[in-house]
Amino acid sequence: MAAAAELMLLEKSLGLSKGNKYSAQGERQIPVLQTNNGPSLTGLTTIAAHLVKQANKEYLLGSTAEEKAVVQQWLEYRVTRVDGHSSKDDIHTVLKDLNSYLEDKVYLTGYNFTLADILLYYGLHRFIEKRGLREMRVLENLKNMIHETNEHTLPTCRATMQDSLNQVLQRLQAATDSVRRLQQREQERKKIHNDLLIASEKQHVTQWEDFMKEQHSKQAEVDEEHRKAMEKLREQYAEMEKGLAKFSAF
Repeated sequence: MAAAAELMLLEKSLGLSKGNKYSAQGERQIPVLQTNNGPSLTGLTTIAAHLVKQANKEYLLGSTAEEKAVVQQWLEYRVTRVDGHSSKDDIHTVLKDLNSYLEDKVYLTGYNFTLADILLYYGLHRFIEKRGLREMRVLENLKNMIHETNEHTLPTCRATMQDSLNQVLQRLQAATDSVRRLQQREQERKKIHNDLLIASEKQHVTQWEDFMKEQHSKQAEVDEEHRKAMEKLREQYAEMEKGLAKFSAF
């Protein structure tokens, strides 16, 4: 497991929110953390101790001076012995030594769970996965320590992941509500627009009907005036014919 991945797992285990960015330097890919309030931090154990303090869980670094010294010793062991040796024989020796050391202990410092247990668990995980069940039965004490470490780290990680999932679901719900409100506003806007169009169309129909009524009325008036004018002309022609008839008699 890469050091950056271990540190991100540690963040989850400690309940820290994501935000730290890690880089690596050198052939051994030593992790580097650039802090906001000071110089960058280099090294797995240095950064891990910083994260523990950031999470206000200093008890993971040891509760007494003696326990703090033991924790520091095992953190150095993780870097020098576990990370520094990758051959099968070396790892076999490391696992056997740890198993013997844990014969009368639950954790590396005795009965208190510390950062040393977490980092050693991360460091050994890739090697233990490769070893057969028969060999792990021989390393019973080490297996018990790993089981106890699992009991501490996994529930916290699950809780952190659940919290993150809940936050994502809340943001999704907020986004859904926002979209629903926008859709509702758009529907209301369209309804208002359609209502205005319908009202405008009705107004135009009413105006056209009024206009046609007015035209019919004016046409009737024009027809009446035309009828009267024609009657008057007929009367005038009749008078003129009577006059012509009188002149013809002479």
